[in-house]
Amino acid sequence: MKLNNYIITLLFISSFLGLKAQQKSEKTVQNILFIAVDDLKPLLSIYGETQMHTPNMDKLAKMGVTFTNAHVQQAVCGPSRASIMTAMYPDHTRVWDLHTDFRQSSPDLISMPEYLISQGYETTAIGKIFHKGSSSKGHDGKSWSFPHLIPDNFDPNFGEPFFSYQNPATKKRMTALKKQAVLKGKKKGAQRSFILKNLKPSTECVDVSDEAYQDGIYTIEAIKRIKKLSKGTKPFFLAIGYQKPHLPFVAPKKYWDLYKREEIKLADFQELSEGTPKLSYHSFGELRSYTDIDKKLKIGDKLPENKQRELIHGYMACVSYIDAQIGKLLNALEELQLFDNTLIVLWGDHGYHLGDHTEWCKHSNFEQATRIPLLLSGPGIAINQKVNNPVNLVDVFPTLFDLSGVPTPTKLDGKTLRPLLDNNDNTSIDIDYAISQYPRQKDKMGYSLRTERYRYTEWYSNGYKSYKPYDEANIVGRELYDYETDPLETKNLIKDVTYHKEVIRLKQKLVEHLKGQYNKK
Repeated sequence: MKLNNYIITLLFISSFLGLKAQQKSEKTVQNILFIAVDDLKPLLSIYGETQMHTPNMDKLAKMGVTFTNAHVQQAVCGPSRASIMTAMYPDHTRVWDLHTDFRQSSPDLISMPEYLISQGYETTAIGKIFHKGSSSKGHDGKSWSFPHLIPDNFDPNFGEPFFSYQNPATKKRMTALKKQAVLKGKKKGAQRSFILKNLKPSTECVDVSDEAYQDGIYTIEAIKRIKKLSKGTKPFFLAIGYQKPHLPFVAPKKYWDLYKREEIKLADFQELSEGTPKLSYHSFGELRSYTDIDKKLKIGDKLPENKQRELIHGYMACVSYIDAQIGKLLNALEELQLFDNTLIVLWGDHGYHLGDHTEWCKHSNFEQATRIPLLLSGPGIAINQKVNNPVNLVDVFPTLFDLSGVPTPTKLDGKTLRPLLDNNDNTSIDIDYAISQYPRQKDKMGYSLRTERYRYTEWYSNGYKSYKPYDEANIVGRELYDYETDPLETKNLIKDVTYHKEVIRLKQKLVEHLKGQYNKK
């Protein structure tokens, strides 16, 4: 492999140059800015979405490498974030839901920021990095040498949001509902449930500042911490977790104004795929929890077109709002002259359905749920390049370690992507697929293998996980999609004789992967 040759060459050069090379190597340890964006799909202009206004993420992409075929390990916050933060698959973290803490389910694992502390790093975070409901005290306190923070210094001109909302009329109604809940004798948690059961808008467009919402004040605090950390003697790992474009779609009016609702493109394919197992779908309960959404909608039902346009408009406005925050971070790095010794990674914790397959939100193994934006820039990374190889989110930390000169722990599911980050088209890695999974009902799990062209999925019953022996008898559904001929996944090709050899080949890859995970246990 070219990677092995590369390492051998580096070792030879290091040995030849002696102490000077070692001293130089010590100076190449890099700072890391780790930007997480909740529910962010590749709806960005750098990914060819011409309707989007995302100049700052475009700028970041031009500074480095854009992965066009990056995928999460499970398309929901808790498992996805536990995976990237440990570089381990969900079946190793044992986190498949929104309430399991990997410190309890897999106590032998360490988080990657925790490991960086042992390597001489200062680590800290603002906002959502782990999923709040599935992390230990202090937002996984072991991960941070400088405490994690959720700032609350909102713009005093608008005050603190009521839950996520700044619309004065919404805040007034919620205040009244809270008084009703108190009079009914409801405790704090029950008060919240009572309010949101009666009033929970899916969108909000009001003329407020960036700092009237959480993500705006996250940025202010992140810049403060960058300035402080840059004056220290240690390299730093700073994580900032933005919460939009997660529902509800609330953003300052100026970002809504970037788009004309009547021109917004709706999903091209709003049907159930031909021949696809029903357990591949869900009835988007997350969206239906909002009070302006029809609770009776089920799998295969479409939202009214005007509501689709409103939701997509809101999603796009939120993406542009976050793009503006990223611009502020990049400006701060530039002013502090940190670009030359800071690795920057931007990632989404999963994709997002916006009406395709009649689906909304995430929670599936379809392309729109698993595929994410992944951007890397900094020292040792090529400029303005795109990589089409399928890669996993668990690969991020091994890659950052490799680039920053930090020794990589040996027992990780992720692999370094460094060979893909140069200008040479011939350098590559030895795995040509990404793996995602999603549970259904109480005892079913779907594993999905994505190559450069195909997606092959098998659904299993009887509580099968990859740490158990593989058994064909557990299969209850299979899927195959060809993105060259059918990018919208309109038809399951699993029974198409034209693809018979391809099914055999892809199945072999998936089974080898699953058996390999079993042998690792």
